[in-house]
Amino acid sequence: MMRERPVLYAAIISTLLVEVVLMIMVYQKIGPERLPFQAGRLIIQIILILFIVFQNSSKALFILTAYHFLSGLIGLMGCADCNWLQYSITIFHICIALIIYFHDNIENKIFGRSDN
Repeated sequence: MMRERPVLYAAIISTLLVEVVLMIMVYQKIGPERLPFQAGRLIIQIILILFIVFQNSSKALFILTAYHFLSGLIGLMGCADCNWLQYSITIFHICIALIIYFHDNIENKIFGRSDN
């Protein structure tokens, strides 16, 4: 299954890792106040990822892409005096959205496959 769409799965795995690391960092810095919100975001992403992996759902793939793109745009608009970590997370969301959306094209370029 991983051999079919390695770029997509690498993007999904990195998304989950970053989200979990962010949850830990926010919990250590702020405490449990934001944990329910972040857990909700993680659960929604996991549900979408399960639909993508097990049902090959293009709708779930599009929703996950839109989620990351909108998160990145909201992060950009909300960063008047942000630090480097906030900018990095914003750029990460936008890059992951582009990678997820164009994963077929990226895989075709990397592995020399054609769209025939």
